[in-house]
Amino acid sequence: CTEALYPEFNEVNDWNDCSLLPRRVFWRPGAPPLLIRQTMTKANMWEASTGSAVWGGGIVLSRYMEELGSAFWEGKRVLELGTGTGLGSVTAAKLGAARVLATDRDGKVLALAAQNARANGVGGTVSAASLSWGRPGPEAADSPLAQSWDVVIGADVTYNRDAWPVLFETIEAARVPCLLSASERRPNELASLQDAMRKAGLTVELVDSPMRNGYGADKEALLG
Repeated sequence: CTEALYPEFNEVNDWNDCSLLPRRVFWRPGAPPLLIRQTMTKANMWEASTGSAVWGGGIVLSRYMEELGSAFWEGKRVLELGTGTGLGSVTAAKLGAARVLATDRDGKVLALAAQNARANGVGGTVSAASLSWGRPGPEAADSPLAQSWDVVIGADVTYNRDAWPVLFETIEAARVPCLLSASERRPNELASLQDAMRKAGLTVELVDSPMRNGYGADKEALLG
């Protein structure tokens, strides 16, 4: 469950049991592990937000952030899109980010992310706020996108192709480098995603997954 070895769905389209655990431990090199609470269960799995569990892309993103190291994240202002459980935001804070804003459009997910930040001792660095994707209008002066950031991060935010245009607009509006972790759930999805990003005017670079085998190595990619 901590290595993103297994597909999120198996051959009979069953849910990965890791997503149904109440808590998951994510080990960190030379540092105490992260303890992330999940609220997806067998009873609510078809109604619960996908953000109520950690998916493969979130693990890959967190691991790559660890590989970049604290020298990269120290003092950074980080905006996370589609935070879910808050794993990416918590990782950024643990690596020395000065300020982290975990965003999502689901209030229950935002509460979960904030709870995980507090549980891991970074509640003073990580805050949570609602954000609907798309280019903000002139009336959105209080939007997170109107604030200044150094890096945007996001994991498993590309699974819905219909949302790609507003996701790209959000990335463009932030006006800073963005690191996305994406899963290839359909044939050639990552190639299509890169092509769509370039057509939207974004500069894209494919980064190797930090995972060495399993689903996290074969079906996850990082786009910077």
